[in-house]
Amino acid sequence: MNDNTQNKLDQATSARLGKLASKPVDTSHLAEHLQTLMRDVVQQDEPQTLRIPTWMRWRPMSAAAMILITVMLGLLVMQNTTQPVIAAPAGLAQINHEVSGDMAEQMKVTSVEQANAMLAAQAKGAMPVPDLPGQMQSCCLHEHKGVTLTCVSLQRNGHLITVALADGKKLHCPEGETVIRDGREFCTHTVDKVNMVMAHQGDRWLCVMGSADMEELLSVAQDIAM
Repeated sequence: MNDNTQNKLDQATSARLGKLASKPVDTSHLAEHLQTLMRDVVQQDEPQTLRIPTWMRWRPMSAAAMILITVMLGLLVMQNTTQPVIAAPAGLAQINHEVSGDMAEQMKVTSVEQANAMLAAQAKGAMPVPDLPGQMQSCCLHEHKGVTLTCVSLQRNGHLITVALADGKKLHCPEGETVIRDGREFCTHTVDKVNMVMAHQGDRWLCVMGSADMEELLSVAQDIAM
């Protein structure tokens, strides 16, 4: 190639490069593209400890929900399961004072039928009064440790005696001196000059109490069918 031809080629190349240099270049998407590439690189190099799988994100909420459900079920079971309570002799002595005195509003009755009719009208589910060995004076309802007691005042051999009855599934006898009569087991207590004879049989709880001696109260308790 001679010098003249080479000069023409150089001139043509220079002219083309000049045109390219003067042509505008669109760089508007370059920064966005570079940022995308950088994010991809950072995510690839992210430590594994920082990555929380999707299923783990709702696991704490699920555990909390399970705990809440368990607690609610436990409370529901407790509410629907009746736990028997133990009778308190001191509280029963106070009830005896009220029944035998003027502190309680009592219904005057003279027969078992009359007593049960009045009690049924006063409260649904009240423990019915059985046949009692003595002259009935009055009856009323009392609450003892959350349990409804049917209370009857009797006159027997010159003594005023209180007979209290309750659901045996809800109220149990406290520990005390045990007395066996005719194959039946009774427990006895004395609080505030009030003697008490208690019995628990089947679905009935019984307490016979008053100022009469223990033998008199045991005789009354023996004559009450459980």
